[in-house]
Amino acid sequence: MSTRTSMRNYRIKFPAIDLDQEFVQLSHEISGEFDGHDLLRVSGRLARGIVQRWHPEPAFSLRAWNLLFQQEVEFYKPGTQGADKTYTIIFILTPEHVAWQQIGTHRQFSRPGSRSTLLIADSIPMDLEIAPNFPVQWIDVNVSAFWLAQQFQKADLPLEALWDKLSADNKPLVLIEPSLATDNVSVNALFEAAINPNSEPHQISALTVKLINGFLQHALRHRVQGIPSTHDVHFEKIMEAEAILKAHLQKTLPNLNAIAHQVALSESTLKRHFKSIFGKSVYEYYLAKKMQLAKNLLLEKPLTVNEAALMLGYEKVSNFIDIFKKHHGMSPGSVKKKGHHSL
Repeated sequence: MSTRTSMRNYRIKFPAIDLDQEFVQLSHEISGEFDGHDLLRVSGRLARGIVQRWHPEPAFSLRAWNLLFQQEVEFYKPGTQGADKTYTIIFILTPEHVAWQQIGTHRQFSRPGSRSTLLIADSIPMDLEIAPNFPVQWIDVNVSAFWLAQQFQKADLPLEALWDKLSADNKPLVLIEPSLATDNVSVNALFEAAINPNSEPHQISALTVKLINGFLQHALRHRVQGIPSTHDVHFEKIMEAEAILKAHLQKTLPNLNAIAHQVALSESTLKRHFKSIFGKSVYEYYLAKKMQLAKNLLLEKPLTVNEAALMLGYEKVSNFIDIFKKHHGMSPGSVKKKGHHSL
């Protein structure tokens, strides 16, 4: 329930996106009426506008806010104990009128007028301060750590190991980064789609995934010591080396010296920078990708274990089976029999 702190200021609990009862409570707080299940129309004394909610995927929810408040309002999100593996990501389109007043124990966190993106573990409290008599627009997304890790894998991003490292940290995660010009374009496109109840869920999903992946690439490279920027000459060469590995997933991998020669690096420099970016040695990374491809082939194609081994360049099926079992914890035959239940 909202708490009135003065004649001009209200505090309203920031509702969880995926909890219907909290969305209903929000409608009472700001005198809104539902148009369907996920569209909240607001026309009371406190505010006017709409809030549109989306659930494109099971572990991913999104909400777009387009409101004008008549009075000062603070939205507060209490930290949820134990919620270190679910995250809220907030994109504010009107930073001159919406500011992060508090994140955790830090007050007056955001700089006025600058667009930023925040990813915050749901265990950490947060306050948003809303200025009156101006349009305010923001998007909040709620995702699980598992969903985020899946996006890295699907996009084949070179940051999977870094995300694992951060997820394993004992401290709840907070990432905040100033928006790039390309981010602003993407946020605007997502907002226009998300505020329209007639948009397609797959469009919302695709725009959100693109935006989150871009933010995480930028934020994690700044956060983890030793990771070169995307403009670093070594980064570009390591990306070339990674492309060579991927091109040889169904072939015999060239030796490290040959790969280093192709990308114009010494072998020691290749090994050092590859591990700093991917968190794995060249061969460990290659083998992980090869075994993931092997699993996908067995699950998605009508192949026998022998045929999969041959397709992946193994002369001896027994070698393929041993490596597969060591990597996945079960034999390729077991994966084939259990199908998607083994994932």
